Amino acid sequence: MTIFNYLCHVVGEQPARAARFHQSTLRRTKAFAIAIHIPVLMWAVTGFVIASQIFKLDDLQSGAVAFFCSGLIYLVERLVLATPKVWFVNLARVLIGFVIAVLGASTVDLVIFDREVTQQLLKTGEDRLRAEHDSLINVQKQLLEQKKADWAKAQDAANCEANGTCGSMLRSVGPVYRELARQARQSRADYLAAQAQLALLNEKKEVAIEQYRTAPQVVDKAGLLARVEALHEYTQNNTAAFVAWILFFALVLFFELMVVFSKLVFGETVDDELDRIREHISQQKARDYMQAMISPVMDARKLIDASY
Repeated sequence: MTIFNYLCHVVGEQPARAARFHQSTLRRTKAFAIAIHIPVLMWAVTGFVIASQIFKLDDLQSGAVAFFCSGLIYLVERLVLATPKVWFVNLARVLIGFVIAVLGASTVDLVIFDREVTQQLLKTGEDRLRAEHDSLINVQKQLLEQKKADWAKAQDAANCEANGTCGSMLRSVGPVYRELARQARQSRADYLAAQAQLALLNEKKEVAIEQYRTAPQVVDKAGLLARVEALHEYTQNNTAAFVAWILFFALVLFFELMVVFSKLVFGETVDDELDRIREHISQQKARDYMQAMISPVMDARKLIDASY
């Protein structure tokens, strides 16, 4: 099979018929055939990488996913080429192509910026874990401050009872002082227990963060939407990365819309006009035949033929 025959089959054209085309039609047919390879190949590659790297499928399953994605996109692009060029069809064609292009560009970006996505996933998860532990630590700090205040209050009460400036107003270390001193000791024990609990929470926080950093399944469990979100978070916090992402996204978007652009750029050729004329002639012949068959003259002729 020659390259010309292959390109004809790609766009659904018979090579024998295409050989009779004018040069303008041949150029358009070749352009359509070349353009349709770009999104199909990109979806095949990205489908395989996404299936193998993100969903952790084996090579056979990833190949099946890639074949399905590329085949589906090929059918859609063939449908885009087959639709007529009227304004509402062109609008629908552009919208469909844009949606496919955005999805394709997003998946390609996940492959290109895989390391950045992984870094952002780890950072986001670590920030979430740190925030959870900091919330518990802040509550414990408030409790510790309250315990400290209670201890200071109880100790002041015991001291002023001992020197007679408050309480019974008698300078002594009698039963009242001993009870106040016991309460001060209990408040001090509660404060030390709260302080130990705070230290334990800080230790648990460091251990949890260290375990998170060394756990490879954290990134492996991240799905497609989580990776897309991580990519957007990374680009929002990094201007250079955002510019690079915009450039890559625009490039991939342009590649994905290549079939739509080709369809819009190429106008009608001589062969299109000839086909339209032949179709009009055939349609007119059919109408003339129908008129002849249902006309009164044909009914009279049928009666004459029947009388013989």
